[in-house]
Amino acid sequence: MNCAVLLSGCGHMDGSEIRESVLVLLELDRLGVRFQCCAPDIQQCDVVNHVSKSSESQTARNILVESARIARGDIVNIKSLRVHEFDMLIVPGGFGVAKNFSNLVSQSGSVVVEDDVNSLIREFHRVRKAIGGVCIAPAIIAAALSELVKVKVTLGDDTDGIISRCGGEHVVCPTDGFVVDEENAVFSCSAYMRDDRLHRVHLGIQKMVEGMVKFCNSR
Repeated sequence: MNCAVLLSGCGHMDGSEIRESVLVLLELDRLGVRFQCCAPDIQQCDVVNHVSKSSESQTARNILVESARIARGDIVNIKSLRVHEFDMLIVPGGFGVAKNFSNLVSQSGSVVVEDDVNSLIREFHRVRKAIGGVCIAPAIIAAALSELVKVKVTLGDDTDGIISRCGGEHVVCPTDGFVVDEENAVFSCSAYMRDDRLHRVHLGIQKMVEGMVKFCNSR
């Protein structure tokens, strides 16, 4: 069984959330699932100093290069990914998912997803392969599929109506649980959306990945 893991940089303020990403990889490995990390070869929306939490406007970083830090260098350009070689796709969270993969943060109104990310998510959905989103990533998955279906996903709580804006349906769920839209094979867990304790974040990711593997084995 093979899983593509889509990363958006390195660091929860401008890229992929490192803990969530590692926990996803850990659970895949524990369950014997081979994984391949991937990312688009484009510039980050911004670079944030994770100590001062301020934007470093004079600094530019590449999403593929930064994501390679989490992947220990074993990463490919999203353009080279072949969906038929994989059974599932997982997108860990982090603010970079929203900022680098869409206009969710930068603009109001309808949400537009970056072209290559949009195409990848839609192709996995077209061939009915499992798609998993962690933290804020379910919003991007919902937006990518919004012209096709209204997927059910969770951000834990969604008091700001993010999922509705992205064209999906929100389901309230605890951090240590997960939500599955069986009709569309879309799985989601909220992870750090509630800024919860690490072990609860781990439990939610563990259960989601286990659910995805079970789905793939049942096909």
